[in-house]
Amino acid sequence: MSLNWILLSAGRMIFAKRSIMTARYTSSEMIDVEDARETILSQIVATETESVALTACLGRVLAQDVVSDIDIASFDSTAMDGFAVRFSDFSDVNESNPLKLKIIGILGAGSVYESTVEPGQALRIMTGAPVPSSVDTVVKIEDVAIEGESAECPSGEYATFTKMPKLRDHIRPRGEEAVRGDVLLHIGERISTAGAGLLAATGNAKILAYRRPRVAISSTGDELVDVDQIPGPGQIRNSNSYSLAAAAIDAGAEVTVLPAVADNREALVETLKAAAGSFDFVITSGGAAEGDFDYVTSVVRELGTLYFNKVNMRPGKAQTFGIIDDTPVFGLPGNPAAAMVGFEILIRPALLKMQGLPDLRRPTVRAMLTTDVRKKADSRRFYLRARVDRDGEQRLIVTPEKNQSSALFSALNRSNCLLVIPEGSEPCPAGTEVDCIRLDIQEGVIL
Repeated sequence: MSLNWILLSAGRMIFAKRSIMTARYTSSEMIDVEDARETILSQIVATETESVALTACLGRVLAQDVVSDIDIASFDSTAMDGFAVRFSDFSDVNESNPLKLKIIGILGAGSVYESTVEPGQALRIMTGAPVPSSVDTVVKIEDVAIEGESAECPSGEYATFTKMPKLRDHIRPRGEEAVRGDVLLHIGERISTAGAGLLAATGNAKILAYRRPRVAISSTGDELVDVDQIPGPGQIRNSNSYSLAAAAIDAGAEVTVLPAVADNREALVETLKAAAGSFDFVITSGGAAEGDFDYVTSVVRELGTLYFNKVNMRPGKAQTFGIIDDTPVFGLPGNPAAAMVGFEILIRPALLKMQGLPDLRRPTVRAMLTTDVRKKADSRRFYLRARVDRDGEQRLIVTPEKNQSSALFSALNRSNCLLVIPEGSEPCPAGTEVDCIRLDIQEGVIL
């Protein structure tokens, strides 16, 4: 199957033109993480909007406020199975002073009682049924003794009460959820499972949402073989493309994994030109450094605007970012952990911004190191794969993985955070409080 066929099948997109800034950094200059993130986000625009069916809305980002078209609920209803009564019938009711009321019928959810409940009467009522206007209290069925239940009289003949209720007990008032005109969901909000329920309750069979960004992912290297092949001498399976695809999907994108590109400059030029013309964002892994067979930076510079290709971070100093045909193109390192950390810190926020989300950073917590961290003589910011837990006193503690090799997936798979060691830090002994970026919690969550 040819590359051109794959790219054409993804469908060409018409993109909003963005103002291209003059590149701020030379290829030899290493920039800070914050500058890198700011540079990327300055080049990102939200995707266009589209109509999405309610059944497909989970995780989508609203491009409009959702307003309730009715009162929810539109009537007073009972929260319990029990008896609808008039509170004025009750006066110091207790075990030695019971109250006996005549049962006048039974009312289920979806039905309406058209008559009046008179003094001395009680209406048996099921959860969710509308409460008649002639009553003001519901007594749950567990607190009532019923006499005279039979096939001919399933509701019973009399109800005896031995506990004093509270006025309006177990009645859900009209408009408890919302009144007509209330804004229940806001633009930029990601639809949750409960949010889908609110959409249904307000009559929204479809919503206006930002389109999911279409992302192309390709890895480079002569050593790569497909995942269904047994690697030969000097070869490895192309695992990066699929870990990055999973990360992009988790960030809300639609992903196309392109064939791996050999260490050939002309092949990379063809791939990036075609992908930049057909997708919203292009991600490569491998070939982003400055070795003899590393072509990503020079090709991005040739085809578009190069913004940077070194970031002051470890793992993953070699990070290339540029714009080709109005499309962001990012070159990640080839080492798996370095590629995944680079995606998390720099690419994920960009994909979230494309979808109209206002919160672009995962929550960061402070936790106490359980072991010494001996930082090597390196001025870069370290992102260590680690796990946050709670100790016996419920304090947050963090334990870094022992093997921090950037070539390993397993340490990252066991981790739920990135432990941040700032630039220029001295070794951190056990007991030091450090920042931990929670990889297991979505952006916008307050801890």
